[in-house]
Order: sequence, then C-alpha cells, then structure tokens
Amino acid sequence: MWLVEQPYADSPALTASTFGDSAYGDYHAKAGLVISCSPQNPMAVLSLHITPQSLGIDIEPFHGKGATANGPLRITTGTRTAVDHSVNGIWTDVGVFQVGTIFRLSASLPRDELADWASDAARGEALKLSLAPAKEGGKPLTATFSLPGNNAGLKKAVQPCLDARQDHSNT
Repeated sequence: MWLVEQPYADSPALTASTFGDSAYGDYHAKAGLVISCSPQNPMAVLSLHITPQSLGIDIEPFHGKGATANGPLRITTGTRTAVDHSVNGIWTDVGVFQVGTIFRLSASLPRDELADWASDAARGEALKLSLAPAKEGGKPLTATFSLPGNNAGLKKAVQPCLDARQDHSNT
C-alpha cells in the first residue's frame, strides 16, 4: 500500500511512501521509498530512506553539496532494463511516525519511468535499488521493495508530474 501525505500544509506537493528492506554486506534494516511530486516542478523525486548506523555503512561521501560521491543509484523494476540515476543525500527527520534521524538519498525520476511505476502492469513488481560504493572495492548498498498491488495512492501523489508536458521547449 502507498501512504499518501502532504508534508507541508502550505504546499500542494504530495508524497507516496512504501516500505521495504535495505542491505549492506551482512547487515539488514528497514528502508523507505518515497516518491514526491509538486505541481510547481513537473519532475518527480525518488527518495530512499535508510538508517546507516544499522547497516554499518559510511554514508558521508554521499552527504550534502560537497559530496564526493553521487552514485549511481541503479533502479531495476521487474525484468526491465536497469536505469542509473545520480543521487545526493542529507540527514533528516521524516514523517510523523519516524523516530530518530535517517539518511535520505534522492534522485530525479523521469516522467516515463514514473508512468511505468504508476501503471497497472507494475503492481506487485519487484523494485531493486543498488547504490554503487563510494570507494573502489566497496560493497553496494541495496534496497528491495514490492510495488504495492493498489497503486491509487501513487497515482494521486504523482498525477501533476504525469500530466506535465514532456516537451517544455515551446513554452
């Protein structure tokens, strides 16, 4: 199930969240997948929420504007070809029920990929995210999710991004 929230009362932006698992080496912890869309910005944003302390991973190379690493974050949906995305990360407190501080890795999500996830065909499909290690010879951080069987929440949250014209060159 997708949980739909309006994070800021003064903004029409919505988020759709679901939960899965993350792994780094032999360590495993819960993970959150959040898709956000704002009518003011037609590009959706994917955020992977993790607890680095539970995973034993040094996430600092991905942190902030001066980050020395930006992925790629490889996203594989079902049996489709994997797509790589650049990421950036920040420490944050997220959501009403979040206890403690988490690390949020974010990437822009192109309209065609977003439309694929919101389609009825994607319901129940496996979604795997794999973050390339910041240092050569390091292990990847992985997260796995099952796209919820009911995609109404995701569709509601991302509709402005799906409705946005793909070609803004004529405006």
